[in-house]
Amino acid sequence: MEQKIEKLILNMTASFVSVIGYGEVYKCQITKTLSGNFDEKEITVTILASDKENLAFMSTHSDSVEFEMGCHKKETNQPYALMPISGFIDKNMTSWEIDYLKGTSL
Repeated sequence: MEQKIEKLILNMTASFVSVIGYGEVYKCQITKTLSGNFDEKEITVTILASDKENLAFMSTHSDSVEFEMGCHKKETNQPYALMPISGFIDKNMTSWEIDYLKGTSL
Protein backbone atom coordinates (compact mmCIF):
# COMPACT_ATOMS: atom_id res chain seq x y z
CA MET A 1 0.00 0.00 0.00
CA GLU A 2 1.38 3.38 -1.03
CA GLN A 3 2.00 5.84 1.81
CA LYS A 4 0.53 9.30 1.30
CA ILE A 5 3.11 12.09 1.62
CA GLU A 6 2.04 14.90 3.92
CA LYS A 7 2.17 18.30 2.21
CA LEU A 8 1.80 21.93 3.23
CA ILE A 9 1.12 25.05 1.21
CA LEU A 10 1.73 28.28 3.11
CA ASN A 11 1.54 31.98 2.27
CA MET A 12 4.25 33.98 4.03
CA THR A 13 6.62 36.89 4.12
CA ALA A 14 10.34 36.43 4.83
CA SER A 15 13.18 38.49 6.27
CA PHE A 16 16.83 37.59 5.80
CA VAL A 17 18.51 36.61 9.10
CA SER A 18 22.00 35.33 8.29
CA VAL A 19 24.30 33.10 6.30
CA ILE A 20 25.37 29.79 7.83
CA GLY A 21 27.94 27.32 6.52
CA TYR A 22 25.55 25.55 4.17
CA GLY A 23 23.03 28.24 3.22
CA GLU A 24 20.94 31.28 4.12
CA VAL A 25 18.44 31.62 6.96
CA TYR A 26 15.14 33.53 6.80
CA LYS A 27 12.58 34.32 9.49
CA CYS A 28 9.14 33.82 7.93
CA GLN A 29 5.74 35.08 9.06
CA ILE A 30 2.92 32.74 8.01
CA THR A 31 0.01 34.80 6.66
CA LYS A 32 -2.22 31.88 5.65
CA THR A 33 -2.23 28.09 5.52
CA LEU A 34 -3.61 27.15 2.10
CA SER A 35 -3.31 23.38 2.42
CA GLY A 36 -2.40 20.98 5.22
CA ASN A 37 -2.65 21.14 8.98
CA PHE A 38 -0.28 23.78 10.33
CA ASP A 39 -0.85 26.26 13.16
CA GLU A 40 2.48 28.03 13.58
CA LYS A 41 2.67 31.75 12.82
CA GLU A 42 6.46 32.01 12.43
CA ILE A 43 9.09 29.60 11.08
CA THR A 44 12.80 29.72 10.30
CA VAL A 45 13.53 28.63 6.73
CA THR A 46 16.95 27.55 5.47
CA ILE A 47 17.83 27.67 1.79
CA LEU A 48 20.89 25.60 0.85
CA ALA A 49 23.75 27.34 -0.94
CA SER A 50 23.44 24.79 -3.77
CA ASP A 51 19.72 25.64 -4.22
CA LYS A 52 20.34 28.52 -6.63
CA GLU A 53 16.74 28.82 -7.87
CA ASN A 54 15.23 29.22 -4.39
CA LEU A 55 18.07 31.51 -3.25
CA ALA A 56 17.36 33.79 -6.21
CA PHE A 57 13.64 33.75 -5.43
CA MET A 58 14.18 34.62 -1.76
CA SER A 59 16.52 37.49 -2.61
CA THR A 60 13.72 39.16 -4.60
CA HIS A 61 10.90 38.31 -2.16
CA SER A 62 12.18 39.55 1.16
CA ASP A 63 10.57 41.66 3.85
CA SER A 64 6.97 42.60 3.01
CA VAL A 65 6.56 40.69 -0.29
CA GLU A 66 4.11 37.82 0.23
CA PHE A 67 4.74 34.51 -1.52
CA GLU A 68 3.62 30.88 -1.50
CA MET A 69 5.69 27.91 -0.38
CA GLY A 70 4.77 24.30 -1.09
CA CYS A 71 6.61 21.63 0.89
CA HIS A 72 6.45 18.01 1.97
CA LYS A 73 7.15 16.27 5.24
CA LYS A 74 10.65 14.85 5.22
CA GLU A 75 11.50 13.39 8.65
CA THR A 76 10.31 13.41 12.26
CA ASN A 77 12.32 13.74 15.48
CA GLN A 78 15.00 15.97 14.01
CA PRO A 79 17.86 16.60 16.46
CA TYR A 80 18.28 20.32 15.69
CA ALA A 81 16.09 23.33 14.87
CA LEU A 82 18.11 23.95 11.68
CA MET A 83 19.07 21.13 9.34
CA PRO A 84 20.95 21.12 6.00
CA ILE A 85 17.81 21.09 3.84
CA SER A 86 16.01 23.76 1.86
CA GLY A 87 13.06 23.95 4.20
CA PHE A 88 12.31 24.21 7.90
CA ILE A 89 11.87 22.33 11.17
CA ASP A 90 8.53 22.87 12.94
CA LYS A 91 7.93 23.12 16.70
CA ASN A 92 7.44 19.33 16.84
CA MET A 93 10.93 18.82 15.32
CA THR A 94 9.53 17.59 11.99
CA SER A 95 11.42 18.66 8.88
CA TRP A 96 9.59 20.03 5.83
CA GLU A 97 11.43 20.24 2.50
CA ILE A 98 10.54 22.92 -0.05
CA ASP A 99 8.88 21.72 -3.26
CA TYR A 100 8.39 25.17 -4.75
CA LEU A 101 8.29 28.91 -4.04
CA LYS A 102 6.12 31.24 -6.12
CA GLY A 103 4.69 34.72 -5.98
CA THR A 104 1.10 35.23 -4.91
CA SER A 105 -1.63 36.96 -6.87
CA LEU A 106 -3.15 39.74 -4.79
